[in-house]
Amino acid sequence: MKIGVDIRTLSFDQRSGVGNYVFHTLQDVLAQDKVNIYYLFSAGLKKLTLPESLKQKNVVHLHIPWPNKILNLALLFNLLKDFTSFSPVSLDVFWLPNLNFFRINDVTPLILTVHDLSFLHSRHFYSLKMKWWHALVNIKQLINRADQVIAVSLHTKRDIMRFFTVREEKLKVIYPSLHTHRMTQALAEELTKDLQLNKKFFLYLGTVEPRKNIRSIIKAFDLYHQDYPDIDLLLVGNKGWLYNPLFRLLKKRDYIRYVGFVAGKKRDALYFLSLGLIWPSFYEGFGFPPLEATVQAKPVIISYKTSLPEIMKDQALYVDPYNPAEIYQLLKQLTTDKNLEQYIINKTKGFVIPDKAQQTQTIINLFKNAHRFRS
Repeated sequence: MKIGVDIRTLSFDQRSGVGNYVFHTLQDVLAQDKVNIYYLFSAGLKKLTLPESLKQKNVVHLHIPWPNKILNLALLFNLLKDFTSFSPVSLDVFWLPNLNFFRINDVTPLILTVHDLSFLHSRHFYSLKMKWWHALVNIKQLINRADQVIAVSLHTKRDIMRFFTVREEKLKVIYPSLHTHRMTQALAEELTKDLQLNKKFFLYLGTVEPRKNIRSIIKAFDLYHQDYPDIDLLLVGNKGWLYNPLFRLLKKRDYIRYVGFVAGKKRDALYFLSLGLIWPSFYEGFGFPPLEATVQAKPVIISYKTSLPEIMKDQALYVDPYNPAEIYQLLKQLTTDKNLEQYIINKTKGFVIPDKAQQTQTIINLFKNAHRFRS
């Protein structure tokens, strides 16, 4: 089979959750499938350098040398009617692993991954520019055209059925796989020595934007710091929409540090060295950081909203994201109640990570059987 994959999101130097999903899922698929040929489509004036793990014998990298804005306009106004026209061969199936400007012929089966629909029911978390982008991408059209839709959680699947008229058998829930590194105290300290960390700190890891509810974390930590002045809060991640008001708050608080984007083993080292993860997000379609922290046997404080209870089950401590006092109380409990801390750590050690090989094979089977899903 000849399988097309849109990898435009890999053009960003600092990959977010969606970018990591595309990279790691494709990496897993290529490690498991040595038979089918994968045509990977990137775009932009600067050609994407394909990561080494994706340079396989059954991979063909096709770069479209158009500025992304020009390509998006061509797709939006139907000047480019078929994204696969850049392919030298006829494709048997195409995978669009995240929402993007896209058009495809009526013959090639299309598989679409939907990560979340927060831009539909939590619009106040998005800028006007982002609202326009989502509107112009036209998710309704993409879902109607797709022959199969991968939802990254049951919550996302329910949201799709809530907002669109779609047959349930068209939706397949496949959890993203985790990619973490084993840590030791010595290795973690070596990897993070440039950060000059306080020996005691709680961690937030993710994009700095309103949807992540960082303002509530700061309010809770203000109270907590009065009781425990020797413990810091570390904020890690890319700067997102409306980050400036949050950064103005940080200037007045030397016990809260922002260290920017961190990836790979260094990211896992921060989990390992922390006292726990604080993640009371208002909305998540999936949520990698709580799982990653759990793998490192760290307590996690998260919101009881959206997909998080589905993903974390009883491995986490839950709070109302609109109530910073609850976050403060749990931080205090974790600090004073060693039995609670140990209970959570013991639970994390028994946490069963979804079978990566099985998840990957499910995706490969979707590719193989895509023609059967045609409406």
